[in-house]
Amino acid sequence: MSKDPIKVMNDLIQLDRDAIHAYQQAIEACEVPAIRAKLTEFQGDHQRHVRDLDAKVRSMGGEPPAGRDIKGFFMEGFTALTSLGDRSALVAMRTNEELTTRTYRSVLEQTPPVDVSALIEENYKDEQRHLNWIKEALDTRAWEKPRAA
Repeated sequence: MSKDPIKVMNDLIQLDRDAIHAYQQAIEACEVPAIRAKLTEFQGDHQRHVRDLDAKVRSMGGEPPAGRDIKGFFMEGFTALTSLGDRSALVAMRTNEELTTRTYRSVLEQTPPVDVSALIEENYKDEQRHLNWIKEALDTRAWEKPRAA
């Protein structure tokens, strides 16, 4: 890995924090309980990513970032502006998950140190699962399915 692993993990922490806030906007825009529940689950995955990466950074003697960065405000704002119901929330989150998936894949392609790679690989698998579910929900028009009583 050409970059400092602590810096790389701190960048991922920022990305996951941004995703948490974007998910909150999308969740609030959703009306279908099943979609809202799935997005809440994915938001929880991003919260776990932050906790796990934060712990790894600290164990390596680093200091995780304290706040959000400007990208996060733009990501959250984009999601809020475009999330006017279930379909648009899913479209916005597809864009956000494409970014997180690409970023995690890019980090893995840089061959991170062994003590970091397992965590990043696990998070990457989550990102792939999120993106695949969102794409499937869009393809099947999940917001049009009958709602459970």
